[in-house]
Amino acid sequence: MTTRPTDVEKILTNCLSKSPFYDNLGGVIKDSLLILKVNLWKEHRKMINPSFNSTILNSFHDVFVKYSREMVEFLSDAEGSEQTDLVSVIWEKTLDSALATLTTVKPHLIKELRRLIPVTVKIEDTFIQRFHKFWLLIDFFWQKSSLNKEFESACPTAHAVINNIISEERKSEFSGRSQRFLPHLIKLNQTKHIADQEILEEMSLMLVASSETTALTVNIVLTILGIYPDIQEKVFQELVSVLPTIKKNPTLEDISRLDYLKRVIKETMRLVPIIPFILRYTDEDIKCDPYIFPAGSNLFVPIILLHRDPEVWSEPEKFDPDRFLPDKITKRHRCSYIPFSFGLRYGMMSVKIMLATILRTFKVQTLDLKSWKEIEWDYLIMLKPKISLSFISNQ
Repeated sequence: MTTRPTDVEKILTNCLSKSPFYDNLGGVIKDSLLILKVNLWKEHRKMINPSFNSTILNSFHDVFVKYSREMVEFLSDAEGSEQTDLVSVIWEKTLDSALATLTTVKPHLIKELRRLIPVTVKIEDTFIQRFHKFWLLIDFFWQKSSLNKEFESACPTAHAVINNIISEERKSEFSGRSQRFLPHLIKLNQTKHIADQEILEEMSLMLVASSETTALTVNIVLTILGIYPDIQEKVFQELVSVLPTIKKNPTLEDISRLDYLKRVIKETMRLVPIIPFILRYTDEDIKCDPYIFPAGSNLFVPIILLHRDPEVWSEPEKFDPDRFLPDKITKRHRCSYIPFSFGLRYGMMSVKIMLATILRTFKVQTLDLKSWKEIEWDYLIMLKPKISLSFISNQ
């Protein structure tokens, strides 16, 4: 394990093999980018990259706005009431949004789409329980456990939903002309560059990961702003200057002008990265002075500790968005800050649009919390806050 940015750079640059730890997810995504062997990982990544160029990403703007507005409508109906499970509500909207940006399939055609949320939570929960009970990492004991039965029943449910999406995409009249993720994979499948099972698992990973990371990031930023009303007020004043009326939808240019909101998002992801660690495997010696990580080692990068290293960050437990002013960023090593995001630009655009739309309309409040350190968390594959929020109109 290391938290030195220079070491982290060496590991992330030279050790592309994922840790065998991720093999425990093989029942869900064994042929996806997350756990593929290096040679196949490079091949898949090269094939997938064209679906996420700047032109295609910018075309997602209207989709992000649409589902952000739906989120505001939900909060309007629930104004003033305590929201104890806001993550699930946001996740429903980001799941619709992810489907609408990764495919040409209309979300209303996939009746069971929302089932992916509880199924994903179940898969993550069993995965983490296996990790915490070392004897379950031995396949003999895992195969005989009740947790494995739960895991084995959840995986086909998730795959059935994704297969339905793929089937609808194959029937779509727009699919052949689209460069979006799933239509692109189907074209590759037709030319024998990628198999049916690989499409299933790449789509499973991309749809769930992009929607869940976005939902969790939005929820955590809202939680932080509820705790720090002075920072929330600065965000609001910036939004008023860029979006003079509540009904104005943010354009791409508007979003690019929300500098303070972007710094708030980044500082939130520094203190509470939703993916708290990265695991890699090295098949050759890696020299990190004065030590050597020998070939055959699992390498653990605890992002949550890296982001709070007092040698890099002054007052590391203080919430301070101005850490991400340009002149301060240039003084830090580039690997001192490595928040997980499934496609950073995709994630930042969707998060900024949803937060801008919500915070221009509502003020968020938390109950009796004075610091982010008082938040209780569920430590699953991703960090999830256990907290209630309420929303009051900003009009």
